[in-house]
Amino acid sequence: MSRRLRLLLAFAALVALSVAALVAYDPTDPPQTAVAATDCVAEPGAHRLGDTLLHIPPKPPVGLVLAFHGAGGTGDGFAGATGFSDAADRHRFAVLYPTAAAHQFWSLNDQMGTTDLDNVRALISQALARACTDKVFATGVSNGGGFTARVACEVDDIVAIAPVAGGYRALDRCPSARRVSVLEVHGTADHVVPYRGKEPDYAGSVPRYLAGWARRDGCAGEPRSTRETKVVTHLRYRGCATGLAVEHLRLKGVDHGWPSDTWGLDTNEAVLRFFAVQVARSASVGDSRAARSAG
Repeated sequence: MSRRLRLLLAFAALVALSVAALVAYDPTDPPQTAVAATDCVAEPGAHRLGDTLLHIPPKPPVGLVLAFHGAGGTGDGFAGATGFSDAADRHRFAVLYPTAAAHQFWSLNDQMGTTDLDNVRALISQALARACTDKVFATGVSNGGGFTARVACEVDDIVAIAPVAGGYRALDRCPSARRVSVLEVHGTADHVVPYRGKEPDYAGSVPRYLAGWARRDGCAGEPRSTRETKVVTHLRYRGCATGLAVEHLRLKGVDHGWPSDTWGLDTNEAVLRFFAVQVARSASVGDSRAARSAG
């Protein structure tokens, strides 16, 4: 084949490709919308992240609750004993039920180690991706309540916590810049972690623990008290920083544990209602900040 013929054939091929491209592209066609890489649809029901139970509600979750068992328990045992997942379904929360790493007892300070914190951090990232949500809350009972308090101080992006009958005596000092909404639930007759703390220094005192959060969250003065039943008194700190709340359910004559309806308090509902309010508050604060930025 001559050189002239080869050049003519190459030119013809180039023209054909150009025509095809013009036919394929029509400037009047609407632009194609790319599928968002962050699109996520949570699958309801019980799932396993390794050995850890993750419960996802029927409707898209508004947040993820970390639920910590008491000493000697397990995540699955806590889920079964409290019925927390059923209540979480009504409030549209996913729930993660971890189990403590060593002897079913949560480590409450740095001296006890960071294995539990490291495990929980890893589980959080997996659970958020699986549940398609980005807000994290925490609750727990007894030793799990104490670990809830530690998580609030050491795990980033916790929106709110609700420790129940928590032990605060062994905790390290919480950073002064930490900001988390808190609902604490405790019986005045608790013989395991006494309401006023243990003598001689009354370390672990519930009022002292709450006062620390009120100070960090910018609340003003003493809490306002409302008697809701013969057993339940609801205390609320006022004037907290925007989007934050510090509250306490003081249960007269109630001993240690996760209180049931026997005492006139549905602990599942109380905890989840508090978290639901914080979801709404965080959304409202986000809207206000966006409006200020736009202005």
